Amino acid sequence: MWFLYFIIYSFLGWICEVIYCSIPAKRFINRGFLKGPICPVYGFGAVFVIYIMTSLNIKSPILIFIFGGIIASIIEFIADLMLEYIFHTRLWDYSNRKFNIKGRVCLLNSTLFSILSLVLMSFIHPIIMSYIRVLSNRAIIITVIICMLLLIIDISLTVSEVINLNTTLKNMNLFKEFKKEFSKKEFKFIRLINAFPQLEHKRYKEELNNLKIAIKEAIKNNIK
Repeated sequence: MWFLYFIIYSFLGWICEVIYCSIPAKRFINRGFLKGPICPVYGFGAVFVIYIMTSLNIKSPILIFIFGGIIASIIEFIADLMLEYIFHTRLWDYSNRKFNIKGRVCLLNSTLFSILSLVLMSFIHPIIMSYIRVLSNRAIIITVIICMLLLIIDISLTVSEVINLNTTLKNMNLFKEFKKEFSKKEFKFIRLINAFPQLEHKRYKEELNNLKIAIKEAIKNNIK
Protein backbone atom coordinates (compact mmCIF):
# COMPACT_ATOMS: atom_id res chain seq x y z
CA MET A 1 0.00 0.00 0.00
CA TRP A 2 2.73 2.48 0.95
CA PHE A 3 4.65 1.75 -2.23
CA LEU A 4 1.51 2.55 -4.23
CA TYR A 5 1.19 5.85 -2.38
CA PHE A 6 4.85 6.52 -3.16
CA ILE A 7 4.28 5.99 -6.90
CA ILE A 8 1.11 8.08 -7.00
CA TYR A 9 2.63 11.05 -5.20
CA SER A 10 5.86 10.77 -7.17
CA PHE A 11 3.74 11.11 -10.32
CA LEU A 12 1.73 14.03 -8.92
CA GLY A 13 5.00 15.67 -7.86
CA TRP A 14 6.32 15.25 -11.39
CA ILE A 15 3.22 17.00 -12.73
CA CYS A 16 3.78 19.89 -10.31
CA GLU A 17 7.44 20.19 -11.35
CA VAL A 18 6.61 20.08 -15.06
CA ILE A 19 3.98 22.80 -14.70
CA TYR A 20 6.23 24.92 -12.46
CA CYS A 21 9.16 24.75 -14.91
CA SER A 22 7.38 24.53 -18.28
CA ILE A 23 5.14 27.60 -17.94
CA PRO A 24 8.00 30.13 -17.42
CA ALA A 25 10.06 28.42 -20.16
CA LYS A 26 7.03 28.32 -22.50
CA ARG A 27 7.92 24.77 -23.53
CA PHE A 28 7.54 21.27 -22.13
CA ILE A 29 10.31 20.27 -19.73
CA ASN A 30 10.48 16.70 -18.44
CA ARG A 31 11.45 17.79 -14.97
CA GLY A 32 12.78 14.76 -13.21
CA PHE A 33 16.01 12.93 -12.51
CA LEU A 34 14.46 9.70 -13.77
CA LYS A 35 13.31 9.33 -17.37
CA GLY A 36 9.76 8.37 -16.45
CA PRO A 37 7.01 10.72 -15.19
CA ILE A 38 7.88 10.52 -11.51
CA CYS A 39 9.83 12.59 -8.98
CA PRO A 40 10.77 10.24 -6.11
CA VAL A 41 11.59 13.14 -3.79
CA TYR A 42 7.91 14.09 -3.78
CA GLY A 43 6.91 10.46 -3.27
CA PHE A 44 9.19 10.04 -0.27
CA GLY A 45 8.13 13.41 1.11
CA ALA A 46 4.43 12.64 0.83
CA VAL A 47 4.77 9.15 2.33
CA PHE A 48 6.79 10.41 5.31
CA VAL A 49 4.40 13.31 5.91
CA ILE A 50 1.37 11.00 5.78
CA TYR A 51 2.97 8.37 8.00
CA ILE A 52 4.17 10.80 10.65
CA MET A 53 0.96 12.85 10.72
CA THR A 54 -1.25 9.78 11.00
CA SER A 55 1.01 7.98 13.50
CA LEU A 56 1.13 11.00 15.80
CA ASN A 57 -2.51 11.85 15.06
CA ILE A 58 -1.58 15.39 14.05
CA LYS A 59 -4.63 17.17 12.64
CA SER A 60 -3.89 20.80 13.39
CA PRO A 61 -3.40 22.71 10.10
CA ILE A 62 -0.68 24.81 11.73
CA LEU A 63 1.29 21.76 12.87
CA ILE A 64 0.84 20.04 9.51
CA PHE A 65 2.11 23.20 7.81
CA ILE A 66 5.17 23.43 10.06
CA PHE A 67 6.15 19.77 10.27
CA GLY A 68 5.27 19.10 6.63
CA GLY A 69 7.72 21.75 5.45
CA ILE A 70 10.43 20.50 7.82
CA ILE A 71 10.03 16.85 6.78
CA ALA A 72 10.02 17.64 3.05
CA SER A 73 13.04 19.94 3.40
CA ILE A 74 15.03 17.28 5.26
CA ILE A 75 14.28 14.78 2.48
CA GLU A 76 15.30 17.32 -0.19
CA PHE A 77 18.54 18.02 1.68
CA ILE A 78 19.35 14.30 2.00
CA ALA A 79 18.49 13.68 -1.67
CA ASP A 80 20.90 16.41 -2.76
CA LEU A 81 23.64 14.99 -0.53
CA MET A 82 23.13 11.47 -1.92
CA LEU A 83 23.23 12.62 -5.54
CA GLU A 84 26.44 14.53 -4.89
CA TYR A 85 28.04 11.63 -3.01
CA ILE A 86 26.99 8.86 -5.43
CA PHE A 87 27.05 10.61 -8.82
CA HIS A 88 29.19 13.69 -7.99
CA THR A 89 26.42 15.91 -9.36
CA ARG A 90 24.07 18.54 -8.00
CA LEU A 91 20.75 18.99 -9.77
CA TRP A 92 19.72 22.20 -8.02
CA ASP A 93 21.38 25.07 -6.21
CA TYR A 94 19.48 27.63 -4.14
CA SER A 95 22.56 29.64 -3.16
CA ASN A 96 21.13 32.74 -4.86
CA ARG A 97 17.96 32.59 -2.76
CA LYS A 98 17.55 34.07 0.69
CA PHE A 99 17.59 31.88 3.77
CA ASN A 100 19.13 28.81 2.16
CA ILE A 101 21.21 26.05 3.74
CA LYS A 102 24.31 25.40 1.62
CA GLY A 103 22.18 25.87 -1.48
CA ARG A 104 20.45 22.55 -0.87
CA VAL A 105 17.22 23.84 0.64
CA CYS A 106 15.72 27.32 0.94
CA LEU A 107 12.88 29.04 2.76
CA LEU A 108 10.81 29.54 -0.42
CA ASN A 109 10.79 25.86 -1.30
CA SER A 110 10.21 24.84 2.30
CA THR A 111 7.19 27.13 2.43
CA LEU A 112 5.84 25.63 -0.78
CA PHE A 113 6.36 22.15 0.68
CA SER A 114 4.45 23.25 3.77
CA ILE A 115 1.53 24.37 1.63
CA LEU A 116 1.61 21.15 -0.37
CA SER A 117 1.66 19.12 2.86
CA LEU A 118 -1.42 20.93 4.10
CA VAL A 119 -3.24 20.39 0.80
CA LEU A 120 -2.10 16.76 0.78
CA MET A 121 -3.43 15.93 4.24
CA SER A 122 -6.60 18.00 3.93
CA PHE A 123 -7.80 17.16 0.42
CA ILE A 124 -5.62 14.96 -1.80
CA HIS A 125 -4.79 11.99 0.41
CA PRO A 126 -8.35 11.36 1.64
CA ILE A 127 -9.48 11.19 -2.00
CA ILE A 128 -6.58 8.94 -3.08
CA MET A 129 -7.13 6.70 -0.07
CA SER A 130 -10.86 6.33 -0.83
CA TYR A 131 -10.11 5.18 -4.39
CA ILE A 132 -7.43 2.71 -3.33
CA ARG A 133 -9.65 1.19 -0.67
CA VAL A 134 -12.18 0.02 -3.27
CA LEU A 135 -9.48 -1.91 -5.16
CA SER A 136 -9.16 -5.62 -4.54
CA ASN A 137 -5.97 -7.01 -3.01
CA ARG A 138 -5.20 -8.73 -6.31
CA ALA A 139 -5.50 -5.48 -8.26
CA ILE A 140 -3.24 -3.71 -5.76
CA ILE A 141 -0.61 -6.46 -5.90
CA ILE A 142 -0.58 -6.52 -9.73
CA THR A 143 -0.36 -2.72 -9.88
CA VAL A 144 2.49 -2.65 -7.35
CA ILE A 145 4.45 -5.34 -9.24
CA ILE A 146 4.06 -3.53 -12.57
CA CYS A 147 5.06 -0.18 -11.05
CA MET A 148 8.02 -1.74 -9.28
CA LEU A 149 9.31 -3.34 -12.49
CA LEU A 150 8.91 -0.07 -14.41
CA LEU A 151 10.69 1.82 -11.63
CA ILE A 152 13.60 -0.64 -11.62
CA ILE A 153 13.95 -0.30 -15.40
CA ASP A 154 13.77 3.49 -15.16
CA ILE A 155 16.39 3.63 -12.40
CA SER A 156 18.69 1.33 -14.40
CA LEU A 157 18.39 3.48 -17.53
CA THR A 158 18.93 6.70 -15.59
CA VAL A 159 21.97 5.38 -13.72
CA SER A 160 23.40 4.22 -17.06
CA GLU A 161 22.81 7.71 -18.48
CA VAL A 162 24.62 9.36 -15.56
CA ILE A 163 27.52 6.92 -15.82
CA ASN A 164 27.78 7.68 -19.54
CA LEU A 165 27.75 11.39 -18.73
CA ASN A 166 30.62 10.94 -16.29
CA THR A 167 32.56 8.92 -18.86
CA THR A 168 31.94 11.53 -21.54
CA LEU A 169 33.07 14.37 -19.31
CA LYS A 170 36.15 12.42 -18.26
CA ASN A 171 37.27 11.58 -21.80
CA MET A 172 36.30 14.75 -23.66
CA ASN A 173 38.55 17.60 -22.63
CA LEU A 174 38.61 19.76 -25.76
CA PHE A 175 35.65 21.80 -26.93
CA LYS A 176 36.21 20.59 -30.51
CA GLU A 177 35.59 17.06 -29.34
CA PHE A 178 32.24 18.12 -27.95
CA LYS A 179 31.25 19.57 -31.31
CA LYS A 180 32.39 16.42 -33.05
CA GLU A 181 30.33 14.33 -30.67
CA PHE A 182 27.22 16.33 -31.42
CA SER A 183 27.83 16.20 -35.17
CA LYS A 184 27.08 12.50 -34.79
CA LYS A 185 23.63 13.43 -33.44
CA GLU A 186 24.36 11.97 -30.01
CA PHE A 187 22.01 13.91 -27.74
CA LYS A 188 22.28 11.45 -24.87
CA PHE A 189 22.26 14.00 -22.05
CA ILE A 190 20.04 16.77 -23.42
CA ARG A 191 17.00 15.71 -21.37
CA LEU A 192 18.87 15.74 -18.08
CA ILE A 193 20.57 19.08 -18.73
CA ASN A 194 17.38 20.71 -19.97
CA ALA A 195 15.50 19.44 -16.92
CA PHE A 196 18.13 20.82 -14.52
CA PRO A 197 19.80 23.98 -15.93
CA GLN A 198 21.73 24.36 -12.66
CA LEU A 199 23.23 20.89 -12.98
CA GLU A 200 26.77 20.85 -11.58
CA HIS A 201 29.48 18.22 -11.56
CA LYS A 202 31.97 18.26 -8.71
CA ARG A 203 34.75 16.51 -10.63
CA TYR A 204 34.27 17.81 -14.18
CA LYS A 205 32.84 21.28 -13.75
CA GLU A 206 34.58 22.85 -16.75
CA GLU A 207 33.82 19.88 -19.00
CA LEU A 208 30.15 20.00 -18.05
CA ASN A 209 30.00 23.71 -18.86
CA ASN A 210 31.50 22.96 -22.27
CA LEU A 211 28.94 20.22 -22.79
CA LYS A 212 26.14 22.67 -22.01
CA ILE A 213 27.59 25.11 -24.54
CA ALA A 214 27.79 22.36 -27.13
CA ILE A 215 24.16 21.43 -26.56
CA LYS A 216 23.05 25.04 -26.93
CA GLU A 217 25.00 25.39 -30.17
CA ALA A 218 23.60 22.12 -31.48
CA ILE A 219 20.05 23.25 -30.76
CA LYS A 220 20.72 26.66 -32.27
CA ASN A 221 22.04 25.07 -35.47
CA ASN A 222 19.07 22.69 -35.58
CA ILE A 223 21.23 19.57 -35.46
CA LYS A 224 18.92 16.62 -34.93
